Amino acid sequence: MPPIRTETQRKDRDTIAVLGAGLFTNGVWDMLSVVVPLYGVAVGLNPAEIGLVVSARSVLPAALSIHGGILMDELGIRRVLKWVALGSAALPLLYPISGWFSVLVVLQLLLGLASSLGMAASQTWSLQTSHGDTAMLARFSVVSRIGTFLGPVVVGAAWDLFGAWVAFACVALCGAGIVAAASYGASGGATPAPAPHAVSALVPRWEQHKQALLLAAIPAVAFILAVSFLRNASGAIQASLYVVYLDGIGLSGTAIGLLVSASELFGVFGSLAAAPLERKIRGDRLMLLCIAASVAAIAVTPLVGAFLALLFVASAVRGLGQGISQPLMYSILSHAAPATRHGASIGLRNAVVRLASIVTPTAMGIIAEAWSIEASFYVMGAAFLIATTALAVVAGRALSGAKPAVADEKRATRNP
Repeated sequence: MPPIRTETQRKDRDTIAVLGAGLFTNGVWDMLSVVVPLYGVAVGLNPAEIGLVVSARSVLPAALSIHGGILMDELGIRRVLKWVALGSAALPLLYPISGWFSVLVVLQLLLGLASSLGMAASQTWSLQTSHGDTAMLARFSVVSRIGTFLGPVVVGAAWDLFGAWVAFACVALCGAGIVAAASYGASGGATPAPAPHAVSALVPRWEQHKQALLLAAIPAVAFILAVSFLRNASGAIQASLYVVYLDGIGLSGTAIGLLVSASELFGVFGSLAAAPLERKIRGDRLMLLCIAASVAAIAVTPLVGAFLALLFVASAVRGLGQGISQPLMYSILSHAAPATRHGASIGLRNAVVRLASIVTPTAMGIIAEAWSIEASFYVMGAAFLIATTALAVVAGRALSGAKPAVADEKRATRNP
């Protein structure tokens, strides 16, 4: 790797690497969101089993995201990203030879951890390079959504034209892109630790986890955690029974991929609009409005399922809401958490997001088995809209006094 001679060159190299990491890490996650449910249907799994398989990829991230964030703070983001990227590149190739429910669950556990920590690393890296600027974070959001736009289209078309092997090979190639992006960067957090310290850092320690959990005592961080759980609801629905329902009404893998990608395409426009809208509407209120719109847009899927054009409209609405809320969420989190704890704060947020990714598909699968797939959309949509309304009622109180709380947390960090 050639030496970096100036600060400007280093920053430019980091910017390209961060954007590349965002492009490929988000691409892997959304490609799996399409191809895994399709593969579950192809090998004969029922809706409840598919819901459990989809949920499985979030189990280890829910348990280990905080520790992953701590490792990023201690060992450096690029170092962690390189290791998890190797898993994202290799594990997808094992799916086509694994048609059994139990084996798919194990693969989802492992690849879910690798791909989730990859996204967390790219998000943390973007916080460090942007210094919390909403416009800069919007650039990262735009590029990451290009990945989530192209990924489902590519993997859906590959599934229709060539089958499971080529579809999962596309996921593996996207994982290889993460390896390339992490290798290209010029920096990425902490100075690399010597080998003995790096090995000892892999072992979770309660004191570090306690300090990470204390971040939730900061009102703005607590608000972002609640928002993250609710914001993930529509994505968790889309990654599970949304695909199963569309496949059941006769849509092809390519059409399903296009619907998922349309959401991500409009997410790009939403991200571009985030900074201007933030100047007109307070950030927390704007995020809650966007979450409500996203949940409603996916909950009405069975009502509009007979009309492809309306499915695309609903997908566009969801994408706009998700796109606007993403940079606002990271901007608030960046300012609320100390700069030295960005990895831990992202890890804490991702643990909550992955918990939502476990709860939502599992609950939908159970409801679908008990009543119907259509009923599961309505029940989950109503539950999340009620929760969003409840959060809106207390949001102003939750964010008041955020700055003193940050100061308190910093003092607690210096004197644990």
